[in-house]
Amino acid sequence: MQPGEMNIDPIEAEFFSTEALGSLADALVREAIQNSLDARLPGEQLTIRISFPQAGEVLNGESKVPYLAGLWGHLNANRSGLTDLPSSSELLNYVVIEDFGTRGLQGDPSQSEDVELDAAAARNDFYYFWRNVGRSRKHAAELGRWGLGKTVFSAASRINAFFGLSIRADDRRRVLMGQAVLKIHKLRDQRFYPYGYFGRFDNGFALPLEDAAHVQRFRRDFLISRSDEPGLSVIIPFPVAELTPQAVLASIIRHYFIPIISGDISAEIVHDGKTEFLDARTLDRYITRDSREDAPQLGRLLELARWGVQLPREQYARLNPPSAARAPRWNDDCIAADALGPLRGRFNAGRPIAVSVPVWVKPAAAEPVLSQFDVYLERDDALGSAEEHFVRDGITIAGVRAAMQKGMRVLVLVRDQPLSELLGDSENPAHTEWQERSPKFKDRYRHGPFTLRYVKNVPREIVRAMTRPTEDRDFDLLRHVFALDIPTEQSVVDPKKGREDKPGTEDTGEAMSVETVGVDRFFQLQKLHGGFRLAGNGDGRAMPRNAAVWVAYDVRRGNPFIQYQRPDFELDKPPIVIESEHAEITRRGGNLLVIDIRDPHFRVTVEGFDVRRDIRVRVEASAL
Repeated sequence: MQPGEMNIDPIEAEFFSTEALGSLADALVREAIQNSLDARLPGEQLTIRISFPQAGEVLNGESKVPYLAGLWGHLNANRSGLTDLPSSSELLNYVVIEDFGTRGLQGDPSQSEDVELDAAAARNDFYYFWRNVGRSRKHAAELGRWGLGKTVFSAASRINAFFGLSIRADDRRRVLMGQAVLKIHKLRDQRFYPYGYFGRFDNGFALPLEDAAHVQRFRRDFLISRSDEPGLSVIIPFPVAELTPQAVLASIIRHYFIPIISGDISAEIVHDGKTEFLDARTLDRYITRDSREDAPQLGRLLELARWGVQLPREQYARLNPPSAARAPRWNDDCIAADALGPLRGRFNAGRPIAVSVPVWVKPAAAEPVLSQFDVYLERDDALGSAEEHFVRDGITIAGVRAAMQKGMRVLVLVRDQPLSELLGDSENPAHTEWQERSPKFKDRYRHGPFTLRYVKNVPREIVRAMTRPTEDRDFDLLRHVFALDIPTEQSVVDPKKGREDKPGTEDTGEAMSVETVGVDRFFQLQKLHGGFRLAGNGDGRAMPRNAAVWVAYDVRRGNPFIQYQRPDFELDKPPIVIESEHAEITRRGGNLLVIDIRDPHFRVTVEGFDVRRDIRVRVEASAL
């Protein structure tokens, strides 16, 4: 470094230390696959191969000399920034990350500064990969934006270094280079810049190695599987301890399950002398063997994703588009009246629903475009909280949440290019959040922040529409919704004794405690001591086939069903007791019962509630 140069230590790796990512393995997998997706050749399936060498395949002292000899002095320098530096005698362990079906690092390797090109000109991937940090010329439709993703390669190494061998699709040149990222440090009384290179040098300018002998030795030493296929092979020397085959496999599944299910990505994990193949056919196998606590929930998420991805588009419910003239906001007109009934029937019977949501994208310098995104929803009473997943072009945006009510699983897919561009412009470098004040997003779109909020909040509003009682009955759809109060037990009058029951008193006589509090075309709702009974009215001509029953203790303000808490009661646990006649309980958990009605004279009795609290009951029935 020259006197007077600005002292700036690299901090870009900190952008990937976010709570939304569970580990460095998550960050590495996300960024490596994202870069490969952006470089995928048209019509090609992307294959990712990640290899972990066995004990006899690591490099010893003599074989590692050509790659690290000029680096050790800098690694050991004062203030190099390394905290877990291996000794010079330690065997060189490594991890190899290769992609197939991509174009590789194309472009002129001798380019050292920006060249003014029009938007349609070929990009220099080599230049932006090796010679830029925080700068990118990727198109708006691609996943990457910030030019920071490659920094996770060095961050995953105990010596903050990585190598890259690329075979280019356009000219088939083999280019080999490496980079180490330290802090500003001194060696032999000289101050050194943070970035150092492995390669050949022309007056101090680093260029890639391309001669066959060097490339062939590198391939052999690091067991690279690429022969003449275009793409990029990245080698991480001395990987951090958390970078294990199991962690990498789990990260691929959790962050790229949509492109795996869709058949756009397959992966191979090579370790301990075996190769594990991960694709749409084998995905479930790895879920069933996952011992982590959330593995069952992940399995149900994959079932929902597979159902939605394979569902024909004509079977999606399509919402009405918001006004193009105003900022997008939810209102009751978003769901057409004729679509609401069938959606509710599926949703409240415990079956998933798929909704296509149109939204206007309004670039500041272009005409508005009507885009769309998809929402898959299902009710799961086994969930202690809401499970929300937002996916843009295959990558999970792990930090986005919609404040959904618990017991709901939602998957939002954004695959349409205009909306994907807008959301991508709002993302942070780690692609875990949509930020309204992102410098790449602010002022680029009319109503941009409102569009972000609309995408995040629509799933919650759909759930509210599915669970909100209707004002009128639609007899054509054989549906009925009602919500009735069951008065507090403190006001139940004993007709025999002429006095009020008091909380906590014992009385097993049912005759004095049964009172019909609601009657309609289909049902009778009766109040019991510490419970209620739902019964058919005997009219078999239009009796629904199923009924969903929600129960909650009443609250002073708000919706009691939304505010239900499991500590109040759980319908599948004591002291709640349920008996049924001419009906089968097909689902029971939390505050929900789903009833299969076998006879118009059916009866379902539910008892065991706190007699000191008011109960609210809501019933929704369907012929579906």
